[in-house]
Amino acid sequence: MRSSDGYSARMQGLLRWVSTIDSAAERALRIIEFFDQLTRHDADIEAVTRATAVMAEATAGAEDDVHDVACAMTPAGRPAQQTGAKTISRPVVHGNEVIGRVWLARAEGDLERDWDDLVMERMALAIAAAHARRRPPERNLVSGPTDPAIVQYLLGGGISEPDASRAAQLLGFRAGQQVRVVVVACADLSNRMSELRAAFAGFVVLAALSGTDAAVIGSPLPTSITLPDGTTGCVGPTVPVEHADVSWRSAHRGLRFAAMSPSWPALIDTADLGCLLALDGLDRDGIRELADVRAVGAVAAGRRGKEDLDLLDVICASNSLREAATSAHMHHSSVNYRAQALGAQLGMNLGTAVGRYRARTALIFWRLHCR
Repeated sequence: MRSSDGYSARMQGLLRWVSTIDSAAERALRIIEFFDQLTRHDADIEAVTRATAVMAEATAGAEDDVHDVACAMTPAGRPAQQTGAKTISRPVVHGNEVIGRVWLARAEGDLERDWDDLVMERMALAIAAAHARRRPPERNLVSGPTDPAIVQYLLGGGISEPDASRAAQLLGFRAGQQVRVVVVACADLSNRMSELRAAFAGFVVLAALSGTDAAVIGSPLPTSITLPDGTTGCVGPTVPVEHADVSWRSAHRGLRFAAMSPSWPALIDTADLGCLLALDGLDRDGIRELADVRAVGAVAAGRRGKEDLDLLDVICASNSLREAATSAHMHHSSVNYRAQALGAQLGMNLGTAVGRYRARTALIFWRLHCR
């Protein structure tokens, strides 16, 4: 039995030890930061064990005697069928009681690594935190370790496939696993993370990459997702987890279409955007000079600019002016009159499908490149 004061003293001793080794201090602090991230993002016992096994390149195990939970993972991040002899172990203490243990098992001839002691101490603390949180779940929460640095490394691109595979395993994914990446944006993201966790179910990794952007990597994603108010998102295509950066880049481009106007949803799928994604990658200066786009800009600069653009958006998204009047909660004759006036200003016939298509394209170009 060991007290929390004993743990604190031992951690302080380890930090003092690390500070005397200049060449290794950064790595030691990185290990500490990694386990702190696991705890901060509510990683469960399985997630902590898997991440430890992959990082330490050894079979890792954790046992919670109180909840009768035991978990062992191979260096590849898969459940271990045979654990072998335990090379090193540490008790897991919650409060003043030993509630379990953590351990590493290395193959014969694989000598104990220099960092095993530190890894075991930090793993024991993370498992103790997971033990304290364990309760019957009221809803499906986001699971999986979510170290933002590892997520950013995986999504940044420009890394070798083996490195991408290792980063994915640290996040709890198996090699070649099919995933989709969602980019989520919100002005006050730091205050919305718990709501975002509740919006997703199944095995997903959620990490804030900046003050306004977060990444969600899921396998699979839930079929129905409702984002918190004031939040927008875009879902990238399905890819092997080693190529998650491809899904991320596509989703990041598509994010500009999310809630672009009242007729566009707050969460959009790149599969639904299709070739519209290319509209965001065209020459911006050339688009600004297009007559149709300048005409939309003139409408926006008018006395009723926002109101006119909102109505134009409804008209363009409808199959007819009568349908647009119903959507806008206006009389058909009023919408017809306004549509003729807007059409005259734009130089387009909004009463035809081609005219509405042309106007909507110009409106998308203006919103993407000019406002």
